[in-house]
Amino acid sequence: MSKILIVEDADSLREVLKSVLENEGFRVEAFPTAEEAFEALKVQACDCVLADFKLPGKNGVELLQQVREFNTTIPYIIMTAFGSIEIAVEAMKHGANDFITKPFEPQALSSILHQVIEHRRIIDRTLGTKARRERSFVTKNPATEKLLHQARKVARVDSSVVILGESGTGKELVARYIHEHSPRKDQPFIAINCAAMPHELLESEFFGYESGAFTGATQTRIGIFELASTGTIFLDEVGDMPLPLQVKLLRALQEGEIKRVGSNKILKVAPRIIAATNHNLEKALEEGRIREDFFYRLSVITLTVPPLRERPEDIPLLTEYFIDYFCNTTGKTKLEIDETALEMMRYYAWPGNIRELENVVERAVILADRIIAPDHLGINLSLNTEALNDAAMSLTEIAQRASRKAEIDLITRTLAQTMGNKTRAAQILGVSYKTLLNKVKEYNLRPDSSDHNAST
Repeated sequence: MSKILIVEDADSLREVLKSVLENEGFRVEAFPTAEEAFEALKVQACDCVLADFKLPGKNGVELLQQVREFNTTIPYIIMTAFGSIEIAVEAMKHGANDFITKPFEPQALSSILHQVIEHRRIIDRTLGTKARRERSFVTKNPATEKLLHQARKVARVDSSVVILGESGTGKELVARYIHEHSPRKDQPFIAINCAAMPHELLESEFFGYESGAFTGATQTRIGIFELASTGTIFLDEVGDMPLPLQVKLLRALQEGEIKRVGSNKILKVAPRIIAATNHNLEKALEEGRIREDFFYRLSVITLTVPPLRERPEDIPLLTEYFIDYFCNTTGKTKLEIDETALEMMRYYAWPGNIRELENVVERAVILADRIIAPDHLGINLSLNTEALNDAAMSLTEIAQRASRKAEIDLITRTLAQTMGNKTRAAQILGVSYKTLLNKVKEYNLRPDSSDHNAST
């Protein structure tokens, strides 16, 4: 529910506005003076300020200037008397997002509020970051540590990057990691989900639009490319971007130039582009869903984030990390996790990756009192239930059986990958050659006649 802060000195109109907007589903705080409103803004967040121009003491434009000194992103709408277009223009020059002239219909005001708030939520990722909290990329996995090492190298230059990986693996975290280690770290980082936004809105959000460019375009708005011209743009799920927009985006990347929708004026821009997708890009290229020239312009550097199932050593680390966080946010004393529960987490497949792990831990912290037990997790190991006598087996025995099954599957897949080369397989698995031989013997795995132990 969006929160609106109203500044209106007329008691009757202030109460009417408050009542109307609350009926529209907004939360509302209302003040008679700019001074009172500004004090409130310093200690509480809101999604939009709706201020009259004519106020006792500071007027609405002076309040806008004061607000913009400490908050450059909060949407601000100014109310003016009929015919006061000069005031509206002055307000827009000082950073107002829109204006409305009195008298106005409640529906018109509600429409403007929804537009400016939604626009800001799309392009201002600071709000999203605070909601999700700032997170670091926690890992002990050698492959993932190598990825972060590569990301630090990539951060030093402005080359475009494509990050590949399954949903929930932390592709946006890697993109932010690159931005935060780059010379652009103090500039905007704007992330946009190309799959979540209606395709017809993508062009106007990327490049901005002029007033009157289309129905509902009541004012000129700058787009993402202008806002992040000195920063970084993260294009999540870029594989879902429509082909016509790929052409326009390609030109913007190659020429460093854009045009707002409805304008012929060329604007120079220079954002750093990081894209991500969970699609098979080779297949998307073959099927014509991604243009080759667009793909090769984006993928100067390609990084792949491993799925969580390939990072088993990170599961206890991430579990502890999320337990600490959710205990802090819920006000609970630090919880411990039962060893059997942790074993189940180690051998669960995690199809939703880190995002799923986070959700599982959040649920467990809410349900547990002192110790997180297996039944707090809400996960099921992929076991052959016919091979298990569930009534006779303890949770510890189930976890041990899951461990055995996971090891057999992993060793079998790795040996197939290396065509039976046990030396190479042992290196990939991070164990000694002798340990691998013992495991092959223990699990009675069929020896591969193509084993080349002496090969490199």
